[in-house]
Amino acid sequence: MEFRRFPRKNKECLNIPCIIRISRHEHRISFNSSLTPEKLICGVCHRKIDTNYGRYSCVKCCNYGVHSKCATRENVWDGEELEGKPEDPYEDISSFIEISEGIIQHFSHQDHHMRLDEKTDRAFDENNYCQACTLPICDDIIYSCIQCDFILHKECAQLPRKKHQVTHPHSLSLQVGHQGCALFECKACLRSSNGFAYLCDEEDYEYMLDVCCASIAEPLDHRCHQHPLFLTFEPRSKQICSVCHKSRGHRLNCGECGFVACFGCATTLPNKLRYKHDEHVLLFSYEEEVNGQYFCEVCEKEANPKNGVYMCHDCNVILHIKCLLGKDENIMHGVVIEYPEVDVSILLNDRLSRNICKCCDKLCKHKIVYEVSDFEICSLKCLEFCCSIFYYVCLMFIFSFSMFYS
Repeated sequence: MEFRRFPRKNKECLNIPCIIRISRHEHRISFNSSLTPEKLICGVCHRKIDTNYGRYSCVKCCNYGVHSKCATRENVWDGEELEGKPEDPYEDISSFIEISEGIIQHFSHQDHHMRLDEKTDRAFDENNYCQACTLPICDDIIYSCIQCDFILHKECAQLPRKKHQVTHPHSLSLQVGHQGCALFECKACLRSSNGFAYLCDEEDYEYMLDVCCASIAEPLDHRCHQHPLFLTFEPRSKQICSVCHKSRGHRLNCGECGFVACFGCATTLPNKLRYKHDEHVLLFSYEEEVNGQYFCEVCEKEANPKNGVYMCHDCNVILHIKCLLGKDENIMHGVVIEYPEVDVSILLNDRLSRNICKCCDKLCKHKIVYEVSDFEICSLKCLEFCCSIFYYVCLMFIFSFSMFYS
């Protein structure tokens, strides 16, 4: 008698979860092993799904599917089996209470009420910025405090208290307790900010995003590119951003061509801004093919639209992104932050004569400066260096003192 040997099943397939929640989709997805004639593209790697094999699919979205290996990746799935567990109603938590028509009480500013301001032709003031995203107020619909200068963009005021985001498998909660008095590094764009942040709900994770990066969803329609963009399958890959030509943080790429956008260029650059020496609105401009030379109005150096610039189409004024927004564009001025060992005042660098940085001994030419014990420092990089030297000197003094009395 001839015995037939059947292939063994992979242990990973035997332990595969039935219902899970992944970072790339708003609904739960369930494992499906049935044969179907439909053609699906994986929602994670964006490659074709062979429906002869098991995969995950969404019950609510008939055309959404994910490879089983892609869905259970560590940076996509939180490792929790959801079969038999009720849906989490966190999406219904609002960030504000509506007091009356156009008047709200926002959870980040509970002492005062805020009024809706729908004017889009207000005079530009570079001291006015959104407390959530830290970007300057331009021709935007805003909520402004009735009693103080606290301002939020309408979109920022409507941010959910909790959310899921494509870059992280766990849920995130909106944090404002540190706002204004501490800096954090966004894990997506790797830039420092003192605005609102989304923090991972898991205690063992120190994953934090600024509100601009946390608002990214797939697919992303980017103003610099004609095709939709998706989160890079391998976040740690060394892809170069097509706008800033740097490789840092998370990136989005095009499935149809080689265009790549880092999260910094995709999120923190407003479509339009104001410049104090121009009565018109400046629009963000990016061109892959450029004829002729352009020069920045501020630094008088060449401004290449291939790297992204702000341009006034009425009077042909062009500015570099850094010259208009500043070097540390996600950091608000007019506040005192708690830095290791010292308090640091962040000031607008609007004096007629620029001071010399006490760290690098160069002219403080950026939009904001950091003041420590009456010394001005030009950038966050110099501030970090000075504070590390200060901390080292303190340690050496304590060590010498203890050795002298031992």
